[in-house]
Amino acid sequence: MVQGRTTCYFDGACGLCRRSTRILRRLDWLGRLSFRDMHGVPDDELPFSRSEASLGMPVRTASGKRLIGFNGVRHALVQTPVGFIPGLLLFVFPVSWIARRAYEWVARNRVVDRGANEGTCVLR
Repeated sequence: MVQGRTTCYFDGACGLCRRSTRILRRLDWLGRLSFRDMHGVPDDELPFSRSEASLGMPVRTASGKRLIGFNGVRHALVQTPVGFIPGLLLFVFPVSWIARRAYEWVARNRVVDRGANEGTCVLR
């Protein structure tokens, strides 16, 4: 965890998670976010248990608050200059309701392909 920045933990074995992380890194011109593959950190560093962390992106804000899934991604997005305005829209109903349901559906239905395309996520 990097002090003074929001830390986003992601599933490095998941292509969808790695792609989402790449997008957030590109938007983070001000360096407000740090990223850690949750498979490479000790259990006590994760803001949630490993089983909870597998359900959505765990985030620890610069102030130490713990967020997970849609709330974590939304927080990370508003930390970036380009994502700030779209991120604010994710607080407005019905956008927030629809986006949360979509995020939860993808997170619940993603599986890591262990076959020929290992390291990519597919939806069930």
